[in-house]
Amino acid sequence: MKLQNRIVSYTLKQSARIRGIRLEIRNESGLTVVVPKRYSRQQVLDILVKKSNWILRHLPGTKPLQMPLFKKEVDHGEKIPFMGRTLELAITGENGTDASPVLRGKTLYIPHSSGVKSRTEILEGWYRQQAALIFKEKADRFQKVMGVRYSRITIRSQRKRWASASPLGNLSINWKLLLAPETIIDYVIIHELAHFKHMDHSRKFWEYLARHCPKWREYRKWLIDHEDDLKSQSAFGR
Repeated sequence: MKLQNRIVSYTLKQSARIRGIRLEIRNESGLTVVVPKRYSRQQVLDILVKKSNWILRHLPGTKPLQMPLFKKEVDHGEKIPFMGRTLELAITGENGTDASPVLRGKTLYIPHSSGVKSRTEILEGWYRQQAALIFKEKADRFQKVMGVRYSRITIRSQRKRWASASPLGNLSINWKLLLAPETIIDYVIIHELAHFKHMDHSRKFWEYLARHCPKWREYRKWLIDHEDDLKSQSAFGR
């Protein structure tokens, strides 16, 4: 997130034992925020803004900071982003290795546990499955319009990249893109497919991209501006 025009990344830890909040800054790990489990993401952001002067005064300026890392169990009623929509989680009483999430309208029903995986792991698995289906459908459709071909898609969880295209014709796409609006997802996929026409960022590449995604500058800026927020929202991501 941005604090006084400076990008600040942090590690969030949620504890059932802590009553207040605790901010820790270490040279090796940067900023760590410890809050009670009941705290919402917006409450955390409000705290960081309120304490921004102290944070920026003590935060090392030369050390690379960790991206936000959220490790917590997802709960009933929690809101999660999905392709520009907001879904609400409903924890069901189902158990068993075959139990899987089911989306009905704006509610995503998640089994209490699978006996092996936590709800957090089940939810991330669902996002990855959706990413594999949705990204492939979009890439298949866009490649026909653009006159290019790709070989296969791999769903990944990169910390620093949203997607990449290899000279062998393979696409790697970050599943966390599903947290962004659909227009942003389309831009990223079109951008990577365009590399199969021009494997660089030359003038010809940008001209070719503009023919198939006229608003690419707007979408690119949005993705840059919201990168930290998107990764923060993936509360179940690692």
